[in-house]
Amino acid sequence: MAFTFHNARWMAALGLTLPVLISCASRSVLTPAQVGHWEGNGRIIVSWCHQKNLPVKVDIHTDGSVTGTVGDAKLTEGSFQQNRGWLGRKLNLATDYIIQGNLDGPIVAAETITRERVMMPLNFGGGAFTGGLGTSGWMFGGKAKMVFTASDLTLTHSQ
Repeated sequence: MAFTFHNARWMAALGLTLPVLISCASRSVLTPAQVGHWEGNGRIIVSWCHQKNLPVKVDIHTDGSVTGTVGDAKLTEGSFQQNRGWLGRKLNLATDYIIQGNLDGPIVAAETITRERVMMPLNFGGGAFTGGLGTSGWMFGGKAKMVFTASDLTLTHSQ
């Protein structure tokens, strides 16, 4: 393709626009009200787990990293991210935010239930996070391999 004046204008426009797009993409989705220590419980909804309540404690840091515990497991390499854009919000698809990370140790120690990763899709309103929780795993396989899920998760700000 030959380089033309039209191509030069397009490339100049891209050169001016690209830094703006990159800076928008790297901007944090966190607000000051969302940073801090959060605690709450989710209702375990898998039939093969006898425990019905899952305690969650997370610390959301200003850089978007998240640490804490999910049940009996330690949350490692956690991150707080935007989970949908304006179209998803308009169509009420997904949640505004998601916390994702690895789990170190059993999520329910008393029942030896262990999973590698966790995802917590959350909305923020009224000073609290609300949503659910799902882990890595399979659609079938029961306690040994199946996705572990909890609903009605509410996290409130704690000192």
